[in-house]
Amino acid sequence: MALINGIAASIYQDAVGVVSIPVQSGSITNLDIVAPGFTTAKSGDELTLINSINGFGYNLTLTADITSTSTRASFSSITINEYIGINSVLLHRRAKKWEYFFKESTLSHLHLYQQGNTHGNDLLMNFTQYNFNVNSGAILADGDSKNNNWGARYGFFNAPHNGAQIKKIDYIFTTNAGAGENFVFSLWKKPITPNGTTATALTLIDSYTITSQNNASYVFQSTVTPSASLGALTEHDVIIPSIKKEGTKVSSTKVYGDIELLIEYDPR
Repeated sequence: MALINGIAASIYQDAVGVVSIPVQSGSITNLDIVAPGFTTAKSGDELTLINSINGFGYNLTLTADITSTSTRASFSSITINEYIGINSVLLHRRAKKWEYFFKESTLSHLHLYQQGNTHGNDLLMNFTQYNFNVNSGAILADGDSKNNNWGARYGFFNAPHNGAQIKKIDYIFTTNAGAGENFVFSLWKKPITPNGTTATALTLIDSYTITSQNNASYVFQSTVTPSASLGALTEHDVIIPSIKKEGTKVSSTKVYGDIELLIEYDPR
């Protein structure tokens, strides 16, 4: 077997980073690496550092992406008790490698239109009219228990058999609202009870406040990365959107929006 500084040459083919400057023992949060030429790892990925001198490994978690031009790998602090040589390698952990390999992504799209009503309750999607005009009967809150049929009636994404993870949420909104008319758009997750009737609780994934600019040409935009726990969807979870009015409430005001969710899943 061909070796490079004590490491099997074949390992370099799987490396997400190769150390370019050796480091002494102690607590470290980054390593200088050779720019890989393409994105090899993302923030949060779990890697193993293999020392080129003796093949000893250290587990670490990235705190920044390793992109095509990255010359430094940043990670949560680890303590090393030896000299880390040049040409040491960063690899995806064996237990995680196949998870990363088999993951796929999809975009889930929701178009929002809202007009009508002067109350402050959360409004749900009326799929027969493509308008958020169904009165939920309350200002929704985290932990609210709601009828089991909400997932089928008001949801727009149903988690696959082995769950999924919301990686990014992209919002754009516009409104002809006057000064003092504000709105809050929310995304909730809620499990259904399959072939049953048991009510389940809402969990707030994210919300976005639309503060009127009194200008119908103004476009609100935001990109959000949910926490791992809030973005996690288990089998039978459904995503339910809602919008509510705050401040001055005018029935004729129109709100438009486009919401894109980048969702990661394992199809196996």
